[in-house]
Amino acid sequence: MKKNPVVRITPPELSTCLEPIRNEIELNVLLDWARAEELDIEGKHFKDLNLTEIDFSQLSFRNSIFENCSFIHCNFEKIDFRDLRLQSCNLSNSDFTDGFFNRCEFVLGKLIGVDFHQALLQNILFTDTNLQYGNFSKATIKEIKIDECDLSHTTISECKLSKIVFDRVNLKTASFFKTPLKGLDFTTSQIDGISVSLEALNGAIVSSFQAAELAKLLGLIVR
Repeated sequence: MKKNPVVRITPPELSTCLEPIRNEIELNVLLDWARAEELDIEGKHFKDLNLTEIDFSQLSFRNSIFENCSFIHCNFEKIDFRDLRLQSCNLSNSDFTDGFFNRCEFVLGKLIGVDFHQALLQNILFTDTNLQYGNFSKATIKEIKIDECDLSHTTISECKLSKIVFDRVNLKTASFFKTPLKGLDFTTSQIDGISVSLEALNGAIVSSFQAAELAKLLGLIVR
């Protein structure tokens, strides 16, 4: 079996000493300061925060860790995330439209229904993360590794993909409308029921079993 191509993901550059932010009051003071001064938020360790419908839009975060945080239905539109690790965080149904992400790690996360519409994601690791029903429409995605994640029912349409590794990913019923899949290796992943145009499948790497399943898109019956 052909192995996934080697894709080098540049990890986040994180300081060993980060300032802890442990409650909503400290966070709100920090957000207000960043907006008023038009400065980046950097060198922080956000831990054990549990918040709903907070506005983070158009802010910039650098060199920070989010650990065991819950941000439900939050607005991260046009966010700038660089050199971040998000571990054991719940970001379900949050809006990252037009966001910029570079050198970020999402580990053991819950991102159900998250919206990455028109976002740019580069040097990103997703591992053991639930991305069910996510929206990546018109996103630019390059130098990404997705390892043991659930992307079932996701929409990955009209995307620009480059240097992507899927390793043991659940892609059942995902939609790849108008997204070329040339060079992508799906052999270790589940792709039952995916929606994809025949042109987009050209050059994709699949197992013989997966090829038989995909033949159904042509109306073929494989015996």
